[in-house]
Amino acid sequence: MKIIKNQWEVRPLDTKGTDKIITRDFVEQYHYHNGMGNVCTNIFGLYYKGDPNTLHGVSVWNVPTYGAAKSVMNNNPQEVLSLSRFCLVDDRPENSGSFLISQSIKGLAKKYSMLLTYADTAQNHDGGLYRASNWNYDGLTGKNPCYIDPVTERGVSRKSGKNNYSKQDMLDMGYIFKGRFAKHRFIYTRVDRKNLI
Repeated sequence: MKIIKNQWEVRPLDTKGTDKIITRDFVEQYHYHNGMGNVCTNIFGLYYKGDPNTLHGVSVWNVPTYGAAKSVMNNNPQEVLSLSRFCLVDDRPENSGSFLISQSIKGLAKKYSMLLTYADTAQNHDGGLYRASNWNYDGLTGKNPCYIDPVTERGVSRKSGKNNYSKQDMLDMGYIFKGRFAKHRFIYTRVDRKNLI
């Protein structure tokens, strides 16, 4: 069953305090990476209007690394924003994902004219949701190492806060090296500035 848009809403959430804790808990439960970074620029939540307190999906946005931003917008990398975490409760109505993404994009500051996101081949993701949400495919990234937590069976990043762990560090912490994988890169150009918030 497709989402009935007038029964659902996407709300901006505070990037600090209780909203961030709720978002972090949600991402830990529903995203394959089982977590998110400490800093984010924007968070949006999907809610059913008949139950305004239950979170059904989130989109978390961050400023990407300088290199990633330059790779898609060489002249103005400061105008790039990245969709770093996106997840939904299982079995939400059809098109819930594209509805959450499109409404989130409308809520972003107008200074971000280029958006960036990835689909992880290590998880067999192909970015179908982004294609359905009018993002443009921009090829594959280079391959990066993938580690799995054997307890949660979820992906773990070598970067955590200020730490950048080596392969041996990751193995010593008990993580399993799964291999090296590329990601599908997608970009979304916000060209119609007069309609931006």
